[in-house]
Amino acid sequence: MDIFTMVITACVAGTAPCSEARFSETGFTSEAACEAAVDRIVDSMTHQFAADPKLKGKQVTYDVSCMSKAQMKAKLGVVSSDI
Repeated sequence: MDIFTMVITACVAGTAPCSEARFSETGFTSEAACEAAVDRIVDSMTHQFAADPKLKGKQVTYDVSCMSKAQMKAKLGVVSSDI
């Protein structure tokens, strides 16, 4: 059975492109379970950005993917990992 990992890249307007990247610490057993957690995690990240005075009022865009190990290696060009 594949385990899916959530990859979230947050791009803050006016900062280096996509300066925040997070990998979920949860091994999701299906892509649907991974996608169900997206809103909760993005909401948490948005609150963290809002608490940073340097980022106050800046637009944040998110790129969210739920990928299996094989998909992650292919998409991100991972050559070796312990995931």
